[in-house]
Order: sequence, then C-alpha cells, then structure tokens
Amino acid sequence: MSARTRCAEPENQTLMSRGVSLAPELSALFQEMYDRLTTGTDYPDPDRLGNQLDTLIRHMLYSPTDLADILKAVSVIHDALTRRIITHHISVFETRDHRSLPGPFCWIAMGSDARQEQVARTDQDNALIYADPPRSKENEWDSYFADLAKQVVTDLDRFGFTLCKGDVMATNPQWRRSLTQWRRALDRWIGSAEPADIRTLTILLDFRPVYGDFPMAQTLWDRVFDLFQENPSVSHFLTRDDVLFSSPKTIFGRIRTHRVDTCRACFNIKTAGLAHLINAMRILALNHGICAPSTLTRMAGLKDQGVLDPGGHERAMDAFYHLNRLKIGSHLNRDRHPALPVNCVDLSALSRTEKKQLKIVLDTVIHFQKQIQKTYSMKWMNFFN
Repeated sequence: MSARTRCAEPENQTLMSRGVSLAPELSALFQEMYDRLTTGTDYPDPDRLGNQLDTLIRHMLYSPTDLADILKAVSVIHDALTRRIITHHISVFETRDHRSLPGPFCWIAMGSDARQEQVARTDQDNALIYADPPRSKENEWDSYFADLAKQVVTDLDRFGFTLCKGDVMATNPQWRRSLTQWRRALDRWIGSAEPADIRTLTILLDFRPVYGDFPMAQTLWDRVFDLFQENPSVSHFLTRDDVLFSSPKTIFGRIRTHRVDTCRACFNIKTAGLAHLINAMRILALNHGICAPSTLTRMAGLKDQGVLDPGGHERAMDAFYHLNRLKIGSHLNRDRHPALPVNCVDLSALSRTEKKQLKIVLDTVIHFQKQIQKTYSMKWMNFFN
C-alpha cells in the first residue's frame, strides 16, 4: 500500500480557499446564506433556508458554472447547516436542560454528502463517534449522544434531508458508538464474508468528519488501512458485491434498460452507472492509502500515484461528470414531470449523438469494473462462501 493521505483535518470553508468560482450574483447569494449559518444569531427557519438553497442550486445548475464548483459550494452549505444544528442543540442541552457535553465526539457524514457529490437534498447518511467513556458512565454518555443525534437528525429532516429508509443515521446504535466500539465493529466487518457486513462496510468507507474531534475520524481511517493490509480478502468481497449489480451493458453491447411507469427505456444513471464507477474508485483508493471520500479526489490521488495514467484519469473524470449531469438533469426534469422515475434517463428520448456519448461513458465504467475484478477478485474464495 502506498503512503497514506490524511483526510480528517478541519477544512477552511471559504469558497476561495477551496478553489470554487461562482458568478458574482451567485457568490453573493452563497455568502449571504453561509454567513447566516455561521455568524447569524437567530436559528435558521427551515422553509426560508430551504427555499433559498433550492434557488441557489437552480441558479447554479442553469448557469455556466462548472459542476465541480457546484458540488463544492453545495457541500460547504450542507456542512455549515449541520454544524449550526449541532451547536444549537448542544447549547440548548446546556442552558435549558443543564446537561453538559460529557466528552469529545465527532459527527461524520456518509454517502453522497461525504463524497461532496450531493446537489439535490436527499435522505440522510450520518454517524457519530464519541470518546471512550469511563466504565461507570457508559450509559450516561450514550444517552446524551443518543438524544443529541435525535435532535440533529430531526432538524436535518425539517431542513429537507429526509430520514434514511435504511436507518443509516446516528440515531441508530449501529451508527453511534464509542471509538473502541467502532474499531471492534471495523474488525468484524472487514474480516467478514457476510453480504450484510460488506454492504455496511461499503456505506462506512465513504465517510468524512463534519463537526467535532476530527482526529477521531483519522483514527478510524488509520484502522481501516491497517485492516486492509491485514485482510486482502476484503477487496475481493467489495469487488464481488459490485459485480452482483447489473453491468451497464448487456452481453450484446446494448445499454441495459427496463420499462418503468411512463419511461419506455429507463436507464438508472445511479445504480447502473455512477455506483459502479464510485465503487471502483473507492476500492482502488483504499488499496493505495487514499482516504478522501470524494470520487474526484480519489481519482486525482490515483493519478498522482500512477495507478491511473493521464488518459485513464481523463476518461474517468469525463464519465463521472457526464453521468452526474444526466442525474441532475433527471432531477430537474422530474420536477416538471413527477411521474418519471428517480435517477432515470429515458433512452428513447435521447438523440443518436447523446446515445453514442452515453455508450462511450459506460465503456469507461465497464473498463474500471473489469480492472478491479482482474486486480482484486480471488476466484478460489468463491468456493468457500
């Protein structure tokens, strides 16, 4: 494994520091929203902030703004909102309920939010790590953090980030643990061949600290890398899990589609395209000491280490951007046509040129699928599990 990167350092959240370029009117709208979240005295109103956020995102999507800048800007706002909610409820517990914060903790985002690839507000994926409590106060500490998680998750829902249907939230004890308990859980998941454990691990392996004691998150990342070195079979199981989902193309080279409601030739951009690319970059990155959850950052790190040559890096980025633009376009189109399936593009509505472009992009996705299968699959292990 190559030298490990550090990923759990607090980030400067200004647009300029993160290389984000927005048009002046968009930058002003962003700054007003960011200042209200970080320095405003009044707790934000969910309806008002939600409408402002939707307006900002729509203006950015319909402007010439680069997609990478849109993703970064939205992530900055989401992080600021989460931190404001957390600090608000810690203060309420202290002043109203006379409950002091029992010890250090770290709130972490997962999924597309952690990868900084979220545009439309989707469901929540989050978790909480807290310091190991004194043995006599284990229940007291967990009770505090359970109550805090409940308030934060409830408010995120009020602000438009709906509750996770799979219960991947800090309100679930599986996603709220002490640091030692997290390390033990990692030991179990990474050493397991059970599909449920592999799926849980896949969710966790895209995580990013948002608030609190960031070194706790780095400690967890360090444990992930140690276990990947000790258990090479984990990459086999992660690869096998990706293969269980349909390839973007059939054996005859056609784009894999199905009929859904009003969509005659539905291609699921997320599950049949983006997910495979994200999975491949995750597996490659974790085997080369790159812990940043962002797919684009993982691609850049893999290029720096020579895992991706310049041409492969460019093709991977093109595929990522193309599929994300299609996904965002599907969300905007669904606003006008609510009956359309989520994350779906109707191939029958694409021009011949658009279909050709999509096929080229999916060839790139399939290339990386085959690369991780060739590199990490241990076919002999399939006889034992």
